[in-house]
Amino acid sequence: SHGIVLGSDGQKMSKSLRNYPDVSEVFDRDGADAMRWFLMSSSVIRGGNLVVTEEGIRGGVREFLLPLWSTYYFFTLYANADSVEAAWRTDSTNVLDRYLLAKTHELVAGVTQRMDAYDLGGACNRVFSFLDALTNWYIRRSRERFWRSGLDADKRAAYDTLYTALVTLAKALAPLLPFVSEEIYCGLTGSTGGARSVHLADWPDAAALPADPDLVAEMDRV
Repeated sequence: SHGIVLGSDGQKMSKSLRNYPDVSEVFDRDGADAMRWFLMSSSVIRGGNLVVTEEGIRGGVREFLLPLWSTYYFFTLYANADSVEAAWRTDSTNVLDRYLLAKTHELVAGVTQRMDAYDLGGACNRVFSFLDALTNWYIRRSRERFWRSGLDADKRAAYDTLYTALVTLAKALAPLLPFVSEEIYCGLTGSTGGARSVHLADWPDAAALPADPDLVAEMDRV
C-alpha cells in the first residue's frame, strides 16, 4: 500500500485547497519526468507520506536528471569532435572500463530484480547509485582519455565503453524516465522520428555484460 500524498502545507492534497504546485508549470519548467522521478523515488510508494513541493521536485532535477544529461552531453560533445561512431563493446582491458562494464552488469541485474518485485523505489536507488559511480568516478577518472588529441586504441575503448553503458542505462531507465531515456537513446543510436524507440527495444540482458564482483568491490572501496 502506498502512503498519503500531502500538499505543501502538510495537509492531504486537495483540489479544493490547491495546496500543491501547479502541474502545468512543473511540466513546463522541469519536465514530466522530473515529477515522475520525484514520486517514484520517494517514500510514498513504500507506505510513507509524501509532501509535494517545488523544492523537492527541483531537488530530483539537480541531483539526478541534470547529472544524467550532463553525462550524455559529455559523450556527444567529444564523440562529435573526434567524429567517432561508437559501438557496443565489452572487451576493453582498461581497468576503469572493466569497472564500468561490471557496474553496468550489476545495474541491469539489480533493476530487473527490483522491478520484478514491484519495488520502484529500490529500482530508482539502484539507478541513482550507478549514475553516481558513472559521473563522479568513471568520467572524472577518464577525462584525460577523452581530452587528448588523436584517436588511439585506449581512447576508442573509452568511447565504446561509455556508449555501451549509456545505451544500457537508457533502456533500464525507460520505465522510470520515459521521455529523457528516449531522447538519450535516440541520440546515441541515431534513431529519429518514426525510427526505433527505446520503448520498443528489448530489456537489457545482464548476461551480455561482463561480471567482476571483486573489481567492483575493490574500486568501490577506493
